[in-house]
Amino acid sequence: MTQALRTLVVLAVLGAITPAAHGQFNFNLGGEVARPSSGLADLVEEDYGYGAHAALTYWFSYRVQFVCSGGYVTYGSEKIRSRTEAEDLVDQGLDAIVDRIEGNYSSIPVTAGLRFYPLERLFVQGTAGVVYKRTRQTGNANTKEGFVTERDLVVSPGVGLLLGRFSLQAQYNVSRDDWKWMSLGVSMIFGKL
Repeated sequence: MTQALRTLVVLAVLGAITPAAHGQFNFNLGGEVARPSSGLADLVEEDYGYGAHAALTYWFSYRVQFVCSGGYVTYGSEKIRSRTEAEDLVDQGLDAIVDRIEGNYSSIPVTAGLRFYPLERLFVQGTAGVVYKRTRQTGNANTKEGFVTERDLVVSPGVGLLLGRFSLQAQYNVSRDDWKWMSLGVSMIFGKL
């Protein structure tokens, strides 16, 4: 009985001094730039990529968040080299525009993991999940041109900073078969802070 009373007192004191951030959902939406590294850098024509990402976060406590995220990163295509080539896209259909803009390689990571806040605004995170690796295949007499999608595991450690309603984050994404890229992103946070 005494032990239970002590436990209740400790929990009540901790509940009174801990800010009520737990149990709260936030939604993040943003963009990112990426730089392929290792074997992926040898494959792509350009040394940069760009994309978008979305994340749903849940606060376990004041310092720990659960993160589910998904994104899309495509690596720059050399198919549009001038302003006149870009203006020619206006007369084409949506599929032709996407085909010209999208690079030969793209990544679609879907991950889940944890964020830890050692300081009030600074966080470190570790996520793991699945990446869908898309590679453009050139057509020949037997096949037509299109994308081949391969699924693989991905691990993404990172670090970030909260600035008001914005989150800056850098992470290194590692998948098998030497498919690696570094990304720097900014996202807007929707929900209660």
